[in-house]
Amino acid sequence: MGNRMRPAVLPLAALALFAVCRELPLPAPAPPGGGATGLSLCSISAASGLPATITFAGDILLDSGVGRLAAAKGADHLFAGVRAVLRADDLTIANLECAVATCGSPADKQFTFRANPRLLPGLRTSGVDAVSLANNHSLDYGRAALRETLAHLRRVGLAAAGAGEDASRASRPILLKAGGQTVALLAASRVLPSGDWYAGSGRPGIASAYDPSRLLREIRAARPTADVVVVYLHWGKERALRPEWYQRALARQCVDAGADLVVGSHPHVLQGFEYYRGKLVAYSLGNFVFTDRDKTTALLQTTFRGGALREAEVIPCRIVDRRPHILREGGKRERVLRDLQARSFGVRIGEDGVLSERS
Repeated sequence: MGNRMRPAVLPLAALALFAVCRELPLPAPAPPGGGATGLSLCSISAASGLPATITFAGDILLDSGVGRLAAAKGADHLFAGVRAVLRADDLTIANLECAVATCGSPADKQFTFRANPRLLPGLRTSGVDAVSLANNHSLDYGRAALRETLAHLRRVGLAAAGAGEDASRASRPILLKAGGQTVALLAASRVLPSGDWYAGSGRPGIASAYDPSRLLREIRAARPTADVVVVYLHWGKERALRPEWYQRALARQCVDAGADLVVGSHPHVLQGFEYYRGKLVAYSLGNFVFTDRDKTTALLQTTFRGGALREAEVIPCRIVDRRPHILREGGKRERVLRDLQARSFGVRIGEDGVLSERS
């Protein structure tokens, strides 16, 4: 990224930007092959001609059978089948579907997940740079465990959006450098066990999207501070192959507010894609590293240049014994692309996995 300063912005946006930058973790050394780092206020500049390759993955779980496998063979073992892709891009973003802590008691709900903090460095060195914590498991072991999760993420250099010490910190974007672009990442959840999980005034918690007004304000405030605005949402119905009506409506609200890309998780299966006003929506990327022994999934790899999406590609994968692998067999790979095509709205998916808007 060049050294030229970004042109002056309105005072409100400037104050919002300053608040964001104060909360960014100190950048850790990037893994081999690239990786994102937090930006300070003075390093934000206008979009350069250099592209940014940003990869998105779905749900990552580091507890249960996945945690036992990682404890036995190392967390980096989980990502061996996709590491080459994740470490070759400029930024990888996923949904972290568990607390990472040693404290707390399980919430009164069917599934509760808490991972060993020793597993986090393997996530980072495998190429994951930033995570969304806006989901229905980050508070599984209470607020102290959420605080501990945030501290462990900062320690290993993993940026996190969608949760924080209060509503302001949970809701505001984090700014990341990716190639020649500045990326604002926001995250919120439309799937939470109760209102008590919402971040509030002086109350740690999750950024809620049930009432999207705050999310939309944050998107509008982020727009002048970044070249690319990404919104990662936890939403939808589990196992549903197509989005609920409100997902499509909320995605459009996000784009109207200034989002360049909307990515979703929670259904645990792949849902389709849609373009709205030239912006891409990926309704659900399904599971990525999870308890599945045999299941299809995918990565979404995007290229931005000059603040605009230049290319988006689906990379079909298969989860085998909880670990994702790139699908290289023609027939199985083609079937994933064909299924995603059938679940999409006004989108063409080529044999190479490249997405394009139908005219």
